[in-house]
Amino acid sequence: MSAAVLLLALVVPGLQTLTDEVFQIPAKEWRYVALTVKEVPARVDCNFHVMSGAGAVRVALVNADGLDDWKHGNRNAAGAPAPQGRFSRTVSVPDEYAVIIENSGRGDASVRLRVTLDSSGRGQPQARYLSPERRLAVIAISATVFFAIVSYSAKKLLGAMRQ
Repeated sequence: MSAAVLLLALVVPGLQTLTDEVFQIPAKEWRYVALTVKEVPARVDCNFHVMSGAGAVRVALVNADGLDDWKHGNRNAAGAPAPQGRFSRTVSVPDEYAVIIENSGRGDASVRLRVTLDSSGRGQPQARYLSPERRLAVIAISATVFFAIVSYSAKKLLGAMRQ
């Protein structure tokens, strides 16, 4: 069964595991995993779990500007610290991104982080168009209803003007 899942993961286009490793993060420190998104839209999936040490960490996805802000001390990431969690974000702009792990606790933390990038478009809404026959039907029905309302209104107005 696991061989079939592995084979399916290799065959699925656009699905990449960027990292699946354990990070050692000292107290009041942070680490990041850089990723480059070239094909959009792309979905970034992130799973994390504190294996030992500090009770909770905060994980966030930021673009290149956000990473620069973090490096300069402006750490305004959304979300509360948690011992484990997951999130999925759809990225629509090609850019350099980073998944940041922040240990704001008092002790060191050992955190398993798994980040995948899916640029296959699965799960994304697909634009669909009506067939030419249905387009013509919609136009014909709309025009008929419009002219029926205009005719009815004109008849009532002319009747009211004659009285």
